[in-house]
Amino acid sequence: MMVSSFFRRYIVALVIGIGFIFSPSTALFAASAPAAAPPPDTETRSLILGVDAGTAPAAKADRKQALAGLLNRGRQTALEKTRNRLLELGKFGLDFDLVRTPAGFVRILQQQETLPGKGERPHIWIEAETGFVPKERKTRNRPDAALLDRADLLDVRIWTDRKKYEEGETVTLYLQGNRDFYGKVIQIDMKGAVLQLLPNNYRQISSFEKEKLYRITDEGDRYQLTVQPPLGTIRFTVHATRLPMSQVNLQSTTGGIFKYRASAKAFGRSVRHVIPAGEEQGVEFCEATWDIKTIPRK
Repeated sequence: MMVSSFFRRYIVALVIGIGFIFSPSTALFAASAPAAAPPPDTETRSLILGVDAGTAPAAKADRKQALAGLLNRGRQTALEKTRNRLLELGKFGLDFDLVRTPAGFVRILQQQETLPGKGERPHIWIEAETGFVPKERKTRNRPDAALLDRADLLDVRIWTDRKKYEEGETVTLYLQGNRDFYGKVIQIDMKGAVLQLLPNNYRQISSFEKEKLYRITDEGDRYQLTVQPPLGTIRFTVHATRLPMSQVNLQSTTGGIFKYRASAKAFGRSVRHVIPAGEEQGVEFCEATWDIKTIPRK
């Protein structure tokens, strides 16, 4: 990722409301060039694979048990394929750790019966997700941007100029990736409420170009983000992948911002749900977060 690409100039419609309180606005403000993109506060990565788990069981009394066996088989196949893909990172000096969840290393996002051909029995097709953490082999630390880029791993950053803002100030988010990607940007307030900042009703952008610097807000946005009580920590998250994400059930609010009625965790599950993952290649999915602290005006 070239540092110079972080210094492109844009005209921006500034945002915020902390909590954030949103208000419609068409005013434009000149934005200064941002600092180079720092690593995210936290990030999660996974590989989502489509797997043929085998022939669907007949509608008999043992169908439930047979289906469970097929799903276990599908999980194991997905885990093996993911490990094989990740082992290729070794030639770039990278290693990895798999992420264990309460459900194990592999989570099934969806399952369905498919007809592979005329006259054949239906098969069980699953989309399975396995989390992983890439690490530099020598240091076991997070790889730097150049190493992630050489390994063809998606590296998406979201950040602000500062980590602390006073009541009444405006905040500009910056977004950039080392590859073309599809993304959704959300804000989680102090109470866990989720607002989708991008895409929104007036700026319906969901695909982003490699190395291009994006601002939130920018031309086309009709809201401002202004720091308001309740004050505390606000989190911004970008969900990113190289294939289109599934649609999420959202409610439009003031300024064209979308409100999500459930939790941020549920939002993450929803956008993964029907990604068209190929059986052989799969698709890398990542989330990057950035937190800011909001304080009273001095």
